[in-house]
Amino acid sequence: MDSDVKEKYVLAGKIGREALEYAQTLIEPGVLFYDVAEKAEQFIRDRDALPSFPVNLSINNEAAHYTPYEGDRKKFKTGDLVKVDLGAMVDGYMSDNAATMEVGNTGNYSDLIDATREALNSAIKTLRPLISIHRIGEEIGNVITSYGFNPVKNLGGHGINRYDLHSEIFIPNYDDGNDETIKTDKVIAIEPFASTGIGMIHSGQLGNIYIIDQPSSRDKDEILYKNFSTAPFAERWVSRLMKNDQEYLRKKMSTKYISGFAVLKEHSKSMIAQSEHTIMVLGDEIIVTTK
Repeated sequence: MDSDVKEKYVLAGKIGREALEYAQTLIEPGVLFYDVAEKAEQFIRDRDALPSFPVNLSINNEAAHYTPYEGDRKKFKTGDLVKVDLGAMVDGYMSDNAATMEVGNTGNYSDLIDATREALNSAIKTLRPLISIHRIGEEIGNVITSYGFNPVKNLGGHGINRYDLHSEIFIPNYDDGNDETIKTDKVIAIEPFASTGIGMIHSGQLGNIYIIDQPSSRDKDEILYKNFSTAPFAERWVSRLMKNDQEYLRKKMSTKYISGFAVLKEHSKSMIAQSEHTIMVLGDEIIVTTK
């Protein structure tokens, strides 16, 4: 990997990690989701980077894809199990990391959180060039089930390329039998999800996050493309570009110029935890950029 590219990935990881730690310090009972997301994203911008995607603040049975909308008054409550998922982007080179915390430090789901942390650490220790993807999933699944929980089977980690947060590779949270291998000079995100439920998520309502579809065939002068390129973006961000943002987004959705991310949920009485790091798999070393 080119040394300049490597340096940018490492810097993106450092900023992303610091932003994740900062965001967690903001979360307390009665605090607005909006304020946490805005402050964490500004933290990234203040360090001459951009968010890789809108800050995800998903609670309880939600696994991913909720970010507050402009004017959102939703507040954290004592006992909420919060997944904070964010990343930083430096010249298109991205990081992606996540952690789970309980609002008010109730301790009700500390084992569930520990299961994902240990599964992530164990997967990273297993990681090496040319390892089969199913071996990583097997390691994650074994740790999570040893805690008495279920890995979420239809979520997992992914490859990361420049301006492409979710590229080719899918890294499962269990042994799915995939013999594809992790090549050298690859950047990946490993993100174990553990559930007190059955370990399967479904799509709920839209989570106020969008992305441009098939950008290579799109108008490069269009306002969304000019501002966000191929990275996911928030409804909040669009509202600062125009007055009729809701109407514009609906129009672009109807023409399939953009698509929206649905909030991913388990059944209502389950709880989900997540941990995530971005890792560079090089020929001579493994670098966890977000550690």
